[in-house]
Amino acid sequence: MNQEQVIYICPKCFRVCETESECHQHLMVICETGHPGDDKRKPITDPFGRLVSRAPRWYLEALSRERQT
Repeated sequence: MNQEQVIYICPKCFRVCETESECHQHLMVICETGHPGDDKRKPITDPFGRLVSRAPRWYLEALSRERQT
């Protein structure tokens, strides 16, 4: 059984931790990266297959959640 991996990342310097931590005077963003093969691990593309962003979907979702709080 594959479990979803959870990491914490600093959106400023991209430091990664396995536990909640502080970096640049703020809490790091929690990211649920999905399991191997999950679409969350792929970058977002438009209907023609062109990259919209090189960042994986899990990172963009995490930043979006962070901005909503």
